[in-house]
Amino acid sequence: MFGNPLASQLQGPGGAPPSTLDGVTAQMINQILGSGKYPGLTIKSFYGERLYDTARVAAGTALPTSEFQMFANPFGSQQTEINGTTQYTKTLIDTNMTNARQLPAGQFAWITSIQVRCTLTGALDDTTQTGANLGLANAPGIGTSLAAADDVVAVNLIQAALESFIIKFNYAGTDFEKGPLFLFPSRYGISGVAGGFAYVPTTAGTGIMQNEAIFNNGFGGVYTLPCVRQIDSLYQFAVALQAFNNFVPTRNFRIQVILEGLGAKSVVG
Repeated sequence: MFGNPLASQLQGPGGAPPSTLDGVTAQMINQILGSGKYPGLTIKSFYGERLYDTARVAAGTALPTSEFQMFANPFGSQQTEINGTTQYTKTLIDTNMTNARQLPAGQFAWITSIQVRCTLTGALDDTTQTGANLGLANAPGIGTSLAAADDVVAVNLIQAALESFIIKFNYAGTDFEKGPLFLFPSRYGISGVAGGFAYVPTTAGTGIMQNEAIFNNGFGGVYTLPCVRQIDSLYQFAVALQAFNNFVPTRNFRIQVILEGLGAKSVVG
């Protein structure tokens, strides 16, 4: 009565199977394969793409108002914090880019959403790392080690971060999507955190309140681009962060940009 949904997506012999990716259909994949513009691509070339890059922010130093270039320093290269001067070596914690500002030969992407993951908690780590993991948690902390200075007004900090930073996407020298971070929410937040406070007894008449708070950019939904943003092999693209309000962060945190959509790589055999 309703027809065969699988058959309606397959476009003749060798057509693409149904897609489960948001914003991607089998018809789109078939159009890519049938265009003749991508030699070496077959149906087994496609996968879900999530290009990501990370900017670290240090506590206690005012943010600069200059642009900070994302996706410019690939895996294994050196980078500093947005508001720091100490260099660290980027690992897969930070990025999955292997080339600066471009995809390698034979690799393509069709981006359906630009997401910014910015997650903050309400307490400082006991200690943080140096070296390649500069500023990341070393000892995240336990309730009995809390001090009054560990408390962070995280709701104010997340508001300042999401409203002060502007993100800009540029492809082949032309600016496209641009706006504050809150316009680019992410599905990759943290859930399952119990809120509230726990009383930690100390000396008579005093105590420390443990702040189990977590804040994300958005509520799990994403902004889907009105049309697919195509990134061709070896073409330059850029994502810039810029703080128009150069506030002083009260804890270390990270801003992670995710370009999500469909990817393809040339496959031999």
